[in-house]
Amino acid sequence: MSTTRLLSGLVEARTAAAVETILRELPVVSPDDYHWDSSSKRTGKWRPGHLHWMPVGLQRGNAGRIRLASEPTNPIAERLINGMEAIIELERLRELLKEPRAPEPPNPREAVMHYFGLPRLDSIERMEVAQRDEMRDLIDQVRRKLAIRLAYDKKRREFAVLVRDAGMGQSPSRMHETLLSLGESDKPDKPYLIGLFGQGGSSAFMASEYSVILSRRAPDILESGEDDGIGWSIVRHIFPKGRRDPYFAYLAASEDGAVPRADNAVAEKVGFAHGSHFCHIKYDFGGSESAIARLLYQALNHVLFNPILPYDLFTIGKERPELMQGTAQRLARQVRLIGRQAALDKSFASQSVV
Repeated sequence: MSTTRLLSGLVEARTAAAVETILRELPVVSPDDYHWDSSSKRTGKWRPGHLHWMPVGLQRGNAGRIRLASEPTNPIAERLINGMEAIIELERLRELLKEPRAPEPPNPREAVMHYFGLPRLDSIERMEVAQRDEMRDLIDQVRRKLAIRLAYDKKRREFAVLVRDAGMGQSPSRMHETLLSLGESDKPDKPYLIGLFGQGGSSAFMASEYSVILSRRAPDILESGEDDGIGWSIVRHIFPKGRRDPYFAYLAASEDGAVPRADNAVAEKVGFAHGSHFCHIKYDFGGSESAIARLLYQALNHVLFNPILPYDLFTIGKERPELMQGTAQRLARQVRLIGRQAALDKSFASQSVV
């Protein structure tokens, strides 16, 4: 399989069958022939030129840490938050290239205002008409940087959830230390970012048969010696023979855990400029097909009540996205349309006190 065909297949994969077709064409060592316990305890020998299944976070007992989500929509919201952070961080890194001493924004909302000119999304509805129209133009520019797509295969009755951001991305050599890590984070000293513990998005692995991950560092922020290219991997649940410790694993290309990669020229061919792609395949929402397709809009607006950035939601079979700005913005809009007194105040008849 050519690298271009492989990457195209990974970008377009939406079913378990599509992923399994790709896996059959790759030199993948069975987890029964090689499995990783720790740096000093492994079963089987590493086979050069082959791909091996490595535990997510390089932690064999990772299943308990990944199975943290109480609701299937929560990990998707975490993925969206991660995408928002990647978009903000890209602008921060670009700023530092121009002005190394530029002060950092004190919090995420100040960062969004500084880099994109957007205030709290629910405050826009309270602005005058001209200013509100100006903000909507900005929203239309920013929303294209982050999108979630819901796909459904009727024949197989499988959902796929794709979250794609146009943020900073990761270089292939660092993906296993960042996007495929557990409990690792470089955010504690960055008050302009949201998350801290590097945990939530990985819960999406729990609800998926397979997860396809691709990432490419934005070329203009590459540091000296950092490789430009696109890294990729596939995550699945491993059930070892004769053992009671199933775990989540990803495809690695080297014994230190680094993922497979392709050159930047191949990334350009498949239209992958920069950012990250997370597609969670055969996603278990725990409900009926019709209910999921109908309620995802409401569920995400509820979980991300007042997101720091707008994003697009592409529902099943629709090429025109829904603009997602959270329930706080929707309530503020209702107040403006109905009228503040009518929307917020309700009178009651006098009540006697006994």
